[in-house]
Amino acid sequence: TETNSRFFIFNRRAVQVGLFRSRFLRIAAVVPCTYFVPTFKPENMKIVKRILLVLLVLVLAAVVIGFLMPGSRKIERSVAMGVPATAIYGQINELKNWPNWSPWYKLDPNAKIVYSEPSSGLNAWYTWESDNKNVGKGKMTIVEVQDNGYIKTKLEFDGMKEAYGYFRLEPQGESTQVTWGLDAEFGNNPIFRLMGPMMDKMLGETFTQGLTGLEAAAKAASVNIQSAPTDSSAAAASDTTAVN
Repeated sequence: TETNSRFFIFNRRAVQVGLFRSRFLRIAAVVPCTYFVPTFKPENMKIVKRILLVLLVLVLAAVVIGFLMPGSRKIERSVAMGVPATAIYGQINELKNWPNWSPWYKLDPNAKIVYSEPSSGLNAWYTWESDNKNVGKGKMTIVEVQDNGYIKTKLEFDGMKEAYGYFRLEPQGESTQVTWGLDAEFGNNPIFRLMGPMMDKMLGETFTQGLTGLEAAAKAASVNIQSAPTDSSAAAASDTTAVN
């Protein structure tokens, strides 16, 4: 009887242990799913679908508005400079003078620049290459010139559509009205068309800074020309020295 009693108690405990283990395994299997597997309720799915629908509508609206925007844009800034047109023209026509006033050079003074020979006049060009993403890689070529009056350049940016820049010099009494402009073509790209108004603001500020620097460089060049002795004065000075 004692043996049977002990056997019964042992079996009872074994059954209890077995039940505990099975319950623990079921709980362990359920708990990770409860805490780590996301559950999407129907109302949550409705919210997600609405957000995606709104984003899709916004993207489609941006594309449609982009196609309705102009496919090209003219950006211009003008400054009246108290410098002769000849001095200003010389700073623009000679590409090696551009570092004296162009704001693009200030973005990366270490950019690799290669100039054509000659580096001034029709068909002169220079290329640039920079690790600065705001400078990048490209080429500029002078494609049209009118002495002391007009210069047109072709801009080729790596991976982008080419654009045309121009400088117009108009004498006004003792000053010169200088206009720096850009004709940009966006083609059928709605993103570029949407960026048109922002380009006008950003490039417009850069053009204004460049024109201010151009005036200072032209004034400095004009002073240097005026202070340099002419051939006749140098010859007269040498004659005087010889006589003495």
